[in-house]
Amino acid sequence: MSYPFQTAETPVWDPALRVGQVYLGQVRSVAEVMEVASGLTPLRNGSCDLDPATFATFVDHLVKFYNAGRHPTLSHLLRGVLLVSLVLLKRAGGPPPPAGNEVLDALLAEAVALERTMPV
Repeated sequence: MSYPFQTAETPVWDPALRVGQVYLGQVRSVAEVMEVASGLTPLRNGSCDLDPATFATFVDHLVKFYNAGRHPTLSHLLRGVLLVSLVLLKRAGGPPPPAGNEVLDALLAEAVALERTMPV
């Protein structure tokens, strides 16, 4: 059983059920802490809608939150959510965060590698 994520037009990720549920739970928690909407809406049919514009805003805030972090444990907790979110943002056609920051450039490269393991 899987937990598909899709925009109105496009499937963006079809992870295993528990993987999708864990990611969605992490996003909900991070969005609540950052006080920003995530752009992800779980549906009764066992899938999740992704609103590209709202999700792009969420990812932008997440990148800033991650870069501003001064606590190593928080950085590790956010890293996985951020990497998956960067892949979903790309697949949803959202604008990538601006490159140029050494840390962000490394994350974007890692997201490219991660994307190969994320089925659509």
